[in-house]
Amino acid sequence: MLNPLAKAGANEAGDDDLAGPLLFGIIMGSLHLLQGRVHFGYILGWTSLATLAMYWLLNQLAAGGEGIELYRCGSILGYCMLPMCLLAALVLFLPGGLVTGAVAAALVLWCASKATGQFMRCLPHAEGKRMVVAYPCFTLYTLYALLSVY
Repeated sequence: MLNPLAKAGANEAGDDDLAGPLLFGIIMGSLHLLQGRVHFGYILGWTSLATLAMYWLLNQLAAGGEGIELYRCGSILGYCMLPMCLLAALVLFLPGGLVTGAVAAALVLWCASKATGQFMRCLPHAEGKRMVVAYPCFTLYTLYALLSVY
């Protein structure tokens, strides 16, 4: 997850927990609190709804009833939120405008590509479905970026 250009190994797909994603949500909310904004409810609410929506979508895309577990969806979405925590920290120091927008766009693409790659690794028979999975991931991380920047 930390290297945006590297591909994750096959052993990373089975290592799922929810402690890290919860910690990242709390860190992101705490960084927003330093800006004078209380967004804990938005972060945890959007994450919960996005996890349920991605769970439904991925199980609809799965062929033959071989879907993905709910905790794995939450784990992937939460761990891929790490660059959004970095954005929330950078917004404290970066001036607003074009620089912040460019950094936010790069970090959203990083999050969305990593989450999509993890989901595609977990889905059986996932050929040709990458953009269907990437669009909701991109939308979710764009919401987090907008929450951090504005």
